[in-house]
Amino acid sequence: MTKCASLERIPKRETPLKAALMAEIRMALPRYQAFRHEDVRSIGIPDLSVTGHKITSWWEAKHATPDFFTFGLQELTCKRLAVAGFCRYIVWYEVGDDLRTLIVHPRDLHSLTPEAEAAGHDHRFVATFMRQVHEHPAVRLRDRIID
Repeated sequence: MTKCASLERIPKRETPLKAALMAEIRMALPRYQAFRHEDVRSIGIPDLSVTGHKITSWWEAKHATPDFFTFGLQELTCKRLAVAGFCRYIVWYEVGDDLRTLIVHPRDLHSLTPEAEAAGHDHRFVATFMRQVHEHPAVRLRDRIID
């Protein structure tokens, strides 16, 4: 298990944040299928999958307050899914009054370098980003460039 960052302690609210995101996905993307995969037997599998336009994307959610924990197997799985298909971290960042929603590529998790970012804990922003991933191949193909 890897601990990322550390400053003040704010209670984790990952479960209600994911529930609110799922409600937004169902409302904003009614023709898509979205599933939550949290289960003690599925360590390493990202929290959410979204299927639409014959594409499935994978999403791991973290509530960074500013620290968060991640398992090595989970990081490896997310990196592999990002290469084989599409996988991103949704990071709800919260330090004092600084609330942000970050979309982070698995390779950038420890630096929290966002691919996209919005003020607040913005579920509509995430659903819109998901729609772009599924409807616009160029968004998905950015990963295919070898660093």
